[in-house]
Amino acid sequence: MKTKVVLDFKRITAEVAARHGMLVSQDDPAMLLVTMNEVVLQQVFGMIEARTEEIVVSLEAGFRSAQSEALGSVEREARKAGIAVREEIQKDIDAGRLHARELIVELNHAYTRSAVRRWVAIGVIAASGLLVLGVGLGVLLARGLK
Repeated sequence: MKTKVVLDFKRITAEVAARHGMLVSQDDPAMLLVTMNEVVLQQVFGMIEARTEEIVVSLEAGFRSAQSEALGSVEREARKAGIAVREEIQKDIDAGRLHARELIVELNHAYTRSAVRRWVAIGVIAASGLLVLGVGLGVLLARGLK
């Protein structure tokens, strides 16, 4: 992307004449100095341009490196956060399982107690019924034998 500076010698001679009141022709030794300055400036601008391109390339490489490092850091942190969230969810699931087990055990105990009470009540009622039946039969048989 090198740009070449082209000097307008007619404009230069006109400017010298306007400012200093002196006529300078194309073959004047002063124009030699102008041409030499032009060549030197082109070389300096070329060096500046090359150095600027080097700096830009270096900056771009540094930017890509920093971007890659930042991306890796973000990725690591996101992975850590994901693992932490997963662990917390697993803890919640385990706590929920434990709570569900406790509820099932409590329900089982409550059902077992009520079932035992029910069977005890049925047994007492059946025994009472058998007792009443036995006493009734005994009374009937005692009257019948008299």
